[in-house]
Amino acid sequence: MKYYFAPMEGITLYPLRNTHKKMFGDLVDKYFTPFLTAHHNNHFKKREKKDALPENIDLAVFNDYGHQIIPQIMSNKVESFVWAAKEMSTLGYKEVNLNLGCPAATVTNSHKGSGLLIDTDYLDKFLDGIFEELSDEPIEISLKTRLGFYSEDETETLMKIYARYPVKELTIHARVREDFYKGEPRLQAFDTAVQSYRDNGGSADICYNGNITGVKRSVVSDHEGAGTTSDPIIEELRSLHCYNEISAIMIGRGLLSDPALARELAGGSKLSASELKEYLTHLYEGYETYIPEERNVIFKLLEHWAFLECHFKDSEKCIKTIRKARSKGEYFAAVNNIFSTCEFISAY
Repeated sequence: MKYYFAPMEGITLYPLRNTHKKMFGDLVDKYFTPFLTAHHNNHFKKREKKDALPENIDLAVFNDYGHQIIPQIMSNKVESFVWAAKEMSTLGYKEVNLNLGCPAATVTNSHKGSGLLIDTDYLDKFLDGIFEELSDEPIEISLKTRLGFYSEDETETLMKIYARYPVKELTIHARVREDFYKGEPRLQAFDTAVQSYRDNGGSADICYNGNITGVKRSVVSDHEGAGTTSDPIIEELRSLHCYNEISAIMIGRGLLSDPALARELAGGSKLSASELKEYLTHLYEGYETYIPEERNVIFKLLEHWAFLECHFKDSEKCIKTIRKARSKGEYFAAVNNIFSTCEFISAY
């Protein structure tokens, strides 16, 4: 099974990708960038373009970045998507991913992301246009979609459309847009979607996405040993007919909460306190190159602590101190304190 790091806006930027790949990326096959919006006048926002520039890639760890890092494109116009894909090709990328899954209202109201799932006739024409225009270009197109916008009753129509095109890989988030990221994934509907896609001739590799967060059945403290790693969603997927069709698992929040999750799911050791502490140090150093203001670097790290605080028992006071830090010295003093005073929990 392959493991991918999902795109998350504002978080899975190059400082995170470089740091994670260096420390925990041996078993992560692909890292997806936060979406780059392809505007109608053929330009990217400066910060989005900066995140994709090869000069910001640690080539010591991404030795084949064209296949290991996948730029995700947000677009609803053939011309702008084609321009964006060609731009990424000139930067050395071999694949781009079309975002058909983002549920944010600001995106869907602009008929982008999962908003494209509403008008299936337009979606079909859009896909026809981009695959036709890029047929002779040295770059492949993958899709990340949901099961529908309002209801899983929309799934079959979407799968029939996707099956018509030479999609490199089809990632299916097992929810509809109206679910956003809440509730349990719709695994039976995902199973039906994969079957429908195959029945209609779809040949792309299948990637599952949705709620892969690691062990939740038992709490294993650092001193209690590695134990056995499992994920409830993966176990349920194994019982479905489609399981053998899945070649990859895309993980977002799970890898933010547990950077070693892919290693653990593959049977390796659990995250240790020393690893996490080193990881946070390297993250800070990475964000210092991305964000010039010290205070804003700390704010960016606090986004990560929202996912990582689960590893520390009875840590409320320590977490508050970290959140109050306004200088590099205050921040690292607070971080050192939480590691020295709170029990570390490797699985949560």
